[in-house]
Amino acid sequence: MITYKNIITVLFLIFILNLYQSAFPQSEIISSDSLLVSDTINMQETIKVNDTILQKHDSTLVLIPDSNQVNNKLSVFDKEKIEKEVDSSLIYYFEESMENDKRFIVHKPDTNILNGHKFDPLKINNGMYSTLSNVGLAYNPLEFSITQNTGYNMDIPTFRNYIFKNSDVKYYKLYIPQSKISYVMGSKKEQNLDVILNREIIPNLYIGFEYALNNSPGPYTNSSSNNTRVFFTGQFYTNNKRYGVAANYRNNRIRVGENGGLVNDSIFEYATESDRRVLEVNLKNASQKLINSGFQVEQYFNLLKPKRKIDSNNRKIDIGHISHSFKYERNQLIFADTDPLIDYYSPYFPPIDSTSTFDSVYQEKITNKILWSSLGYNEDELSKVFYLYFGVQNDIISQTYAYDSVPIKYNQTMPFGGISLNLFKSMHLIAYGELILSEYSGGDYKIKAEIEQYLGTKDKNVGKIDASLVLLSRKPDWWYEGFNSNRFRWQNDFKKENSMIISGSYSLKKLRAGFEFNTFSNYTYLNDSILPKQITNTETHLKAFVEGNINIKKFGFDTKLVYQRVSVPAIIRIPEFSGLLNIYFRSKIFKEAATLQTGFQISYYSSFYADAYMPELRAFYLQNEKKIGNYPFADFYLTLNVKRAILFFKIAHVNGYFGDYRYYNAPHYPARDARFYFGVSWRFYK
Repeated sequence: MITYKNIITVLFLIFILNLYQSAFPQSEIISSDSLLVSDTINMQETIKVNDTILQKHDSTLVLIPDSNQVNNKLSVFDKEKIEKEVDSSLIYYFEESMENDKRFIVHKPDTNILNGHKFDPLKINNGMYSTLSNVGLAYNPLEFSITQNTGYNMDIPTFRNYIFKNSDVKYYKLYIPQSKISYVMGSKKEQNLDVILNREIIPNLYIGFEYALNNSPGPYTNSSSNNTRVFFTGQFYTNNKRYGVAANYRNNRIRVGENGGLVNDSIFEYATESDRRVLEVNLKNASQKLINSGFQVEQYFNLLKPKRKIDSNNRKIDIGHISHSFKYERNQLIFADTDPLIDYYSPYFPPIDSTSTFDSVYQEKITNKILWSSLGYNEDELSKVFYLYFGVQNDIISQTYAYDSVPIKYNQTMPFGGISLNLFKSMHLIAYGELILSEYSGGDYKIKAEIEQYLGTKDKNVGKIDASLVLLSRKPDWWYEGFNSNRFRWQNDFKKENSMIISGSYSLKKLRAGFEFNTFSNYTYLNDSILPKQITNTETHLKAFVEGNINIKKFGFDTKLVYQRVSVPAIIRIPEFSGLLNIYFRSKIFKEAATLQTGFQISYYSSFYADAYMPELRAFYLQNEKKIGNYPFADFYLTLNVKRAILFFKIAHVNGYFGDYRYYNAPHYPARDARFYFGVSWRFYK
């Protein structure tokens, strides 16, 4: 829960950082009057973000024109445009691994007003989920997908979006320090907070920090949530870029109430009681606590020495670099119920302890990975068209149950490798493969091939076609194989899940349409008795989608539409149709000093027997009693962008006022009623 002490601490940190930035200025931004041409300076680092080329020379940042965009005419870069674009153009980040930075798989911070009213981690990227009755609780995707992780998988899928995993960590490369605060206050004392701080302390030494919180007492008895997540990052590079090291530390804590849903849905549906706290729930004293934490240290070394400054020509070939990463991760999964309701649990296993439940799972994984990559300084001609890498990863895993104090230990080794080719200035080919060597999941493999084809050139085209093929064989997740709790216990020896996933899409500007076709066998699931089962036959799943943003003068449409069919609808429960539509109006106001956007966002999915939720397992299972869906959720919002600040007011589920009480997002868990939000997001640059 946010307290005044927390807010004061955050503000104090930002004050200290900005004070430090003022005392030790990081770099000089050269105005349009003194722009330099690229071949007149000795470049240390070059980046290109949204057609803006940035060169860093010593401690000075120079903006130079892109020949493809302005034909080397400096007059195009007027002072007003630079001042408008400089904030976001001087900041980018890569995720998870330094290899992505070398490959320039990077991202810019989202400063667009379009999504300024989205703060729920489940809705930020137009996600669609079956959820419980509050923000921060367990969820189940409405879009079916095959899990593609091989080996021992420590993900917590029903809470994944509320956790910073190693793949979510952002390493910022910035030429101006930045910080950001986002705070959203909602009805019923709901609070959401996100704080980002990043800067370059001294040349080539970067630090970063991100903290996020979702806290809500919840509308129903025992439906509270208090989820916090944080990561810290550090990066250092030698002046010649031959050596670099990046590290992060992550900590995630999820504390939620688990009420098991309503005892009697009809009281809600017929509105015989308006006070949600009075409605009877199945579990009044059950709670979930999940702690996920870990750290990673990664370093690389370029095998060749850097070029001498007097050299003017690029190398024709580079022998690449080697890297090593060490990663540690642990999970503590705890479910407790101090007064278990026998009727709620009775259909399942007899309890070990009928008076109370305290289930826990402790998991620990230590990973070492060594990699060779053909990328070095990215100055050679070959690196522009060819990329090759291979390596080996070793994992040491330990797992312990509360009702079985003897830890289970695994050791797995995974060789892997990949290749990437750029052909004809319009085609990009990627291939990747990995194989698990161990007793637990030995023989797991993944082979992936992708193609990206521009219809024209990358700069001038009529769209882009993407296609991929994935061949996958994996052992089912650990908890299907063996589980030991107060009321759920089993040991299984399932066959490997085998899948072939074919996907393709066509993109044009901000629109994208495509499909995904899955063929799979030995699919593992929880049946309506909450027991793990496998489909031995080969089954299929087809998904077609359209998504993107269309602007017509001051009006716009941001949408995502999904159609799905599966060959085993009795086992894989998904809505046939689901979609989101954001209809908005956007205009400059106050003599173009601010931007106003207002609109309605509507979400919908067709009726289906959605999976039910079992708190003790943190998992969803089949049920045949209740259909949900065929109900639109409409939000109204008003967003204002003033310089670097975005403010919004939102009425979520505005049609909840109309008296149609059919709105569920999971069986026996009504969706949230109509409610108000006010939020502000403010970026600071120095």
